[in-house]
Amino acid sequence: MSTLTPVSVAPTAHRTAEPSRFDTVLQAASRGAAQGFAATVAFAAPHLPGGPVLAGAVRGAVAGATAPVPAPGGGQDLLEASRALQLQSQSFNLQYLELQENMQRESREFQALSNVMKVKHDAAKAAIGNIH
Repeated sequence: MSTLTPVSVAPTAHRTAEPSRFDTVLQAASRGAAQGFAATVAFAAPHLPGGPVLAGAVRGAVAGATAPVPAPGGGQDLLEASRALQLQSQSFNLQYLELQENMQRESREFQALSNVMKVKHDAAKAAIGNIH
């Protein structure tokens, strides 16, 4: 029977090389595609059921995907990365609040229309019932 040799795991090292031109071009293209998709959804949102909700979700996802990624480094870079994450978190919180407000507004509008339609239906039903 063979014995197992111990395995040692080295900590992960951050990449220190600068991104290549291809990386830069690919990142720019993906940002442009994501922003174009978000603009398309925002344009179509008024014409789709639940469009504002979809547009808000896509806008939040695109904002997170296109945010610049800080380069690893010393304490100053870590502080800047922390500030960037805080700003991004605040942005997401504001977008989430906006989404909640839009959903509540749509719910109130739906409830009002539903109540009006019910009253019209009941009135028409009563009128038909009164005809002998």
